[in-house]
Amino acid sequence: MPKNRTPPYMHAIGIGAAFRQPGLRRFNRGHAVALREHDPSIAVLMTCHNRRALTLRCLETLRGQAGFRAADLFLVDDGSSDGTGDAVLAAMPDANVIRGDGSLFWNGGMRRAWEAAQASGRRFDFFLWLNDDVELAPGALAMLVADADASAARGSPVIVAAATTDPDTGGLTYGAHRRSDPRRPLRMGLVAPTGRPEAVDTISGNIVLVSAATADAIGIISPVFTHIFGDLDYGLRAGAAGVPVMLASRVGGTCDGNSIAGTSLDSSLGKLARLKIRWKEAGRIHAIDWRRFVALHGGGPLVALAHRAMPYLRIIFDQPHRHALGEGASG
Repeated sequence: MPKNRTPPYMHAIGIGAAFRQPGLRRFNRGHAVALREHDPSIAVLMTCHNRRALTLRCLETLRGQAGFRAADLFLVDDGSSDGTGDAVLAAMPDANVIRGDGSLFWNGGMRRAWEAAQASGRRFDFFLWLNDDVELAPGALAMLVADADASAARGSPVIVAAATTDPDTGGLTYGAHRRSDPRRPLRMGLVAPTGRPEAVDTISGNIVLVSAATADAIGIISPVFTHIFGDLDYGLRAGAAGVPVMLASRVGGTCDGNSIAGTSLDSSLGKLARLKIRWKEAGRIHAIDWRRFVALHGGGPLVALAHRAMPYLRIIFDQPHRHALGEGASG
């Protein structure tokens, strides 16, 4: 998701899972695999807003993936004022750049990109969700395809999400999530890659391969959400429909985590300041999306009420933040 619009909940997903794995920052180059000419067609779906340098850096790592063609890129430039869309076309003239007016945000932008790919008249085998602040590892795309094929027959529904690590610390930042307690459906933790595809409960949308059969079965990202939680919702919907939802065997690239400085999770601030920030956060689109997500997946109105109250109570009683999905975005 665009980092200049990212709420504290994204930090909550990654924090507490400070996996340091030697060699991850080098992207496991020795494990790179290549797509062959007869391997599948993959539409790359991206959305961006005023992050020209980051977007172009991401695209450079995408350009190096075996089997990628610029004509397979469907990128929404959601009202950027820094010339991001034009810069993308200058770098990749065959890319499909769709213009937004700044109101799409991550969820709307990814929906628009997906709709454009589906309306292109081409039949893709897979759709790749890619955040513009990701730097892909060499061979990441081929790894995702290989893991999808290892998890389901070609042409069947399957989702494979790749983990990302912090480029400086090597700690795990995003990827896939697994429930630790079925009685607490929103309490999930990041899962570290093990060298083979692993079944998970849901996904972060940073690097995700979705088979066309999955989209045929459950549709695309939900219009219910404006900015966030469309990725988590999609993974949960897929799992409920019997679609294999998998974590890729190895790390797919790097992506910075999100700072909590200045947010209601920032324990260096006083209680009153944090409570005021929390109150303001509650009216923003992140919190609105969070409440929609809880209504769909949280387990009922009492659970929703508890999630709305808990962040305030943690501040008041000096309790450490626990890493349920979305707590940093609720209000």
